[in-house]
Amino acid sequence: MAVILATNPGSPEDDQAGSSPSRPSSAASSPGTGPSSTVEGTSRPQSLPPGSRREAGGFAWVPPEDWRRDVQTGSEVHYTSPDAEQELAAKSSLARDDLMDSWQKSEENAQQGRQYRKIRLERTTFRGHPAVVWEYTFTLQGDPWHAQLLGFTVDGKSYQINTWYRPGIETEALKTYERVKETFTVL
Repeated sequence: MAVILATNPGSPEDDQAGSSPSRPSSAASSPGTGPSSTVEGTSRPQSLPPGSRREAGGFAWVPPEDWRRDVQTGSEVHYTSPDAEQELAAKSSLARDDLMDSWQKSEENAQQGRQYRKIRLERTTFRGHPAVVWEYTFTLQGDPWHAQLLGFTVDGKSYQINTWYRPGIETEALKTYERVKETFTVL
């Protein structure tokens, strides 16, 4: 399963709108997100959670073991569960427009998609940074899916941590998504 993420994630069935499963920082930042000063003029290497994987997009995270890794671009990577019931994706890009404005435009396009239903699209924060969360359901090739997207901006760069999963595995899928978000570190 591969997921295509565009700057504006949208209905997973609408490649033009954004996200789509196909069969299926400053020194004062929070811990793990910036260098820690030791002696004036020096810094110690950033401490990452055990098992972290540094990605070319300027972030690190701990993806689930035994999941298939698929690099979409240098700044976008996807992981698919062995049973193809869940996909995780992370990406980064230069922040351009207000994320909420962009995602609202994508959401308008998604409304024309196949059995798209918005659950929420709202502003929030992620580790003190402005963020947007978008949650919705959709149908892909006759199968129901649930999506949760989190986008946030740090120092002029936008990041996304997203998941798509089959409703029957929701409890475990959300636990996996929360673990991945907890380990996500802007480098």
